[in-house]
Amino acid sequence: MATLATTTPADSNAEALRALGDDARQGIMQLLIKEELSVTELVEILKLPQSTVSRHLKVLRDAEWLADRRIGTATLYRAAAISPSASSPASPSPSPSASGAQSPSTASDVRQVLQTWLAAQPLAKALASRLERVLQRRTDESSGFFDRLGSRWDQLRSAAFGDAFAFEAMLGLLPREWTVADIGTGTGFLLPSLAARFERVIAVDASPAMLGCAKRRAADAGATNVEFQQGDLGKLPIGDGACDAAIACLVLHHVAKPQEALSELHRILRPGGRALIVEQRAHENQVFYETMQDLWWGFDATGLTEQMSAAGFADVSIMPLHRRETASGRMEAPDLFAISATKSEPSMQGVG
Repeated sequence: MATLATTTPADSNAEALRALGDDARQGIMQLLIKEELSVTELVEILKLPQSTVSRHLKVLRDAEWLADRRIGTATLYRAAAISPSASSPASPSPSPSASGAQSPSTASDVRQVLQTWLAAQPLAKALASRLERVLQRRTDESSGFFDRLGSRWDQLRSAAFGDAFAFEAMLGLLPREWTVADIGTGTGFLLPSLAARFERVIAVDASPAMLGCAKRRAADAGATNVEFQQGDLGKLPIGDGACDAAIACLVLHHVAKPQEALSELHRILRPGGRALIVEQRAHENQVFYETMQDLWWGFDATGLTEQMSAAGFADVSIMPLHRRETASGRMEAPDLFAISATKSEPSMQGVG
């Protein structure tokens, strides 16, 4: 009866060894252990015809020495990652079988030893020089692209990714388990980003119509961890110490008594919690003031810092905000600044 042919570890090892039994293929492996390269780049480095390089690559790929990926019309090659078997040097050596042959798991060990040996061999000086030239040209071509693009880069990046991705990424610096209050949420502009990052979000606004818009925006974003509360910013409908962070973005100038609102922000934060306020600088723009129906003509940053300190905040810091220029005809608006501050931890004096 005929028997099916099977590939043994010995066959695999023999194929791997045969594939490396050529100086050019050893050179290719050394290069591809160091860098991911295209056929064209290998041709330039090796100074061999493309047909020859392609033939060597096929031998190495058939012997499972290589991995590749496509980028556009080009294929990039690299040395395949070899997972150590259970009989790697960190594990006890396998017991030989009755026939004296090694167990099947040693096939990957042989490849790993060979690849490690190749990586340790010095690259021929000529190959190293040409590899460096190829890599430098990559860098120069990339730099040339940005030099040509210049100021259009922001426009191109925004067209591809929008304007909010960096802001959303920076939220990743903050703990996911936080409860965050969006005070004066308005139409809920911040809610999709906040809800995607934090465990719980509390959105507060005095206007039922604005809260309706915010609820729709959160629903459209699939946010299910947002609680909506209608309430005045001078008397927030949130318990003492319930929040890890509180954000008041362009809302304080709509509040009749800003000092009370700051005290409320302080009350709802846990000790060590942080407040972030974005506000308009003091201005005299009558058209803007009337259009936006503001109660306050912005704030002096130093004065607002003093008010925050009076409300009990510590580590108060000011950061100017730079507006991105938009199309001509945009509304003339005052400059903005941000203030961040911390609710101090309870004093331990007298304890003990």
